[in-house]
Amino acid sequence: MTTKANRSKMPFIALFLSLFLSTFLVFSQGFEGYYQFADVHGNTVVFSAEGDLWTVPLSGGLAQRLTTHPEEERFPAISPDGKTIAYNASYEGPIEVYTMPLTGGIPTRWTYESDASIVNGWTPNGEIMYDTRAFSTLPDRQLVTIDTKTKKKHRVPLSQASEASFSGDGSTVFFVRPSYHGNVTKRYKGGTARQLWKYTYGQPEAVKLTTDFAGGSHHPMWYNNRVYFITDRDGTMNIWSINENGEDLKQHTKHEGFDVRYAKQHNGNFVYQVGADIWHYNLASDTSKKINIRLLSDLDQLREKWDDNPAKYITSVHSDPEGDHIVITARGRVYHTLFSHGCYHHTDRTIIHIRLLNRIGSNEHASSARRNRWTSDRIWYQHRITDHDIIERCRTCIRRRYGICQSVIECNVP
Repeated sequence: MTTKANRSKMPFIALFLSLFLSTFLVFSQGFEGYYQFADVHGNTVVFSAEGDLWTVPLSGGLAQRLTTHPEEERFPAISPDGKTIAYNASYEGPIEVYTMPLTGGIPTRWTYESDASIVNGWTPNGEIMYDTRAFSTLPDRQLVTIDTKTKKKHRVPLSQASEASFSGDGSTVFFVRPSYHGNVTKRYKGGTARQLWKYTYGQPEAVKLTTDFAGGSHHPMWYNNRVYFITDRDGTMNIWSINENGEDLKQHTKHEGFDVRYAKQHNGNFVYQVGADIWHYNLASDTSKKINIRLLSDLDQLREKWDDNPAKYITSVHSDPEGDHIVITARGRVYHTLFSHGCYHHTDRTIIHIRLLNRIGSNEHASSARRNRWTSDRIWYQHRITDHDIIERCRTCIRRRYGICQSVIECNVP
């Protein structure tokens, strides 16, 4: 017999089951990817994965692909009105600035520079902001804005500036100098470590803000009279903040191990990359959580591909003292190869029997191998093949079979 109290609970049970099943269905679909260069506006996150742009709710779920071009799209930035994405792509060759609607559409190209143009974001009044070396007599990156209505460009009067963010009224720009040096050395404190600066229009000079730390400070994000940025003052790159004068230092995220690599914010919601994931930090609640994202994809990058010249990836070949085994290093991985019958010569041909017994290591290991050697106790050390003719015959065998050998094969080398 169903009571009135039980009947009153039924809608809540149905709602719970509906939410549970919908969540289960979403996360039972798709695949996890490698997510980079996220930006956020309201409840929408845009990011790069598989070389394309995607959008997903801030709460996570099944992402929607926006681009499909074979070239790579990076550094998406959502406009202040939340309708347009500015991003980088090399559709015609050079790395240029493009825009497209947040809901998808035909891209529009905005730059035709002599150097790569890297999207930084948008100004408060809706102009695209990017940095380039095209206007510098020295190899220094400088800031440029584009009015999307008049298509006019304006150069910010700074000799070195990149990774910029404007204050709410647009009167002050917070930026990094020197520009990114392409090195992610842990706890680097050398002369090319990025530092935060600010420049207020009408002032004679820019002012350095991070005067108390020799390490890197980068990706400034202005919000509510404070400047949020990435720095490794605790040993790992995390999000910190200072006031507009470089004082009142505060730490906000406390990741260990993987660094925070890239960050953007909108109205106190920060999205940033840690490892292969995108995280969300909410300033009001002072909480961080990973955004669970799934991709609907054919995983084309993981599909088996044939290479016409795989031998170009071989970086070293070494044998054991008896000449029965060799180790090959290719694409950062170590392969153990056996000359099952040795390399021997006939009058009309040379036959090389190669068997790949095992690849040392697995894809789970991020480290890459370069040079490997074999000793009598079968530990890599020092014994190198000096017969270049043997090396070339081995490379020819691998090349002619279009890939590293995965079983016993026989190659005829003229």
